[in-house]
Amino acid sequence: MLLSQPIYSQEEENTIPAEGSFGLGWLDQGQSFASNSVNNFAKTVDRFFGEPRSDLEAAYSTLRITTEYLWRQNNSSDTSLHLRGKIHLPVANERLSLLFSEDEGEGTDFYDQLDIENPNQESINANLQFNILNKLRNRLDFRLGLRSSLRAKASIRYRYELPSGNDMQHRFANTLYFIDGDGFGSLSRYEIDKTLSNTSLIRWGNDFRVEENVSGARWSSQLSYSRQVSDQTALLYYFGINGITQPGFITDYGLGFRFRKNIGRPWLFAELEPGHSWSKLTEHSSRHGNFYLFLRLEAAIGRI
Repeated sequence: MLLSQPIYSQEEENTIPAEGSFGLGWLDQGQSFASNSVNNFAKTVDRFFGEPRSDLEAAYSTLRITTEYLWRQNNSSDTSLHLRGKIHLPVANERLSLLFSEDEGEGTDFYDQLDIENPNQESINANLQFNILNKLRNRLDFRLGLRSSLRAKASIRYRYELPSGNDMQHRFANTLYFIDGDGFGSLSRYEIDKTLSNTSLIRWGNDFRVEENVSGARWSSQLSYSRQVSDQTALLYYFGINGITQPGFITDYGLGFRFRKNIGRPWLFAELEPGHSWSKLTEHSSRHGNFYLFLRLEAAIGRI
């Protein structure tokens, strides 16, 4: 284990499964709905699926190592290895951590998730993250780091959450960043989470990214539905749309689902993700379809 005695806040403690229970009852009603809060439920779902946002604000240390294989309808394929997570450093009143990610902001944005023909080749980012503000609804983090290309980068991220009853929550996050050689950029994300039952969650998410070295902006919207199948298995269905503002057109439509299963050990996960996208490269080019299939094997080290 990365840390035998993880450190976490009182607020976070209510959303973390008990030791050894992750993947062995991950949507247990007594744990996830103890406070009847959609926020707790959404965080539990994100941890099981290994969503990037679950690492950004975790009050404990964890690393995820993922081997990913992508096959496309045109018989092209890619294999990649990903490292993501956070290690809390025992200084600065538990506000300082070492963060590994592959993108700026909330993790890989919805646009890159649907852009199957041009998968994101971003190098792994290593950041020192300092938590400036961490209140019940507001959080502010500053990051300074290097990419594997040795280009420096800095960013500041603000997140705000607003509950609407016990079964719905609004969430806004904005990251302003600077990358040496690329310039300034901004990623804004707005999400609505709604619990439909004690085993299902629906989410509508929207991204808007602007970068100094890119003409116009790119936007994306994704609707997803996640459901517990058993204590160790879950499904997530999604539909998404991508577009750019200059010139203004929709670049991608896509739909698919993720089947994720905890296997063998509480920290080991296998995932199958088939999907289909309809894309076009330019405003006046024809749109074409492409079936794709992701296979993933993930090991989660430390507190999950």
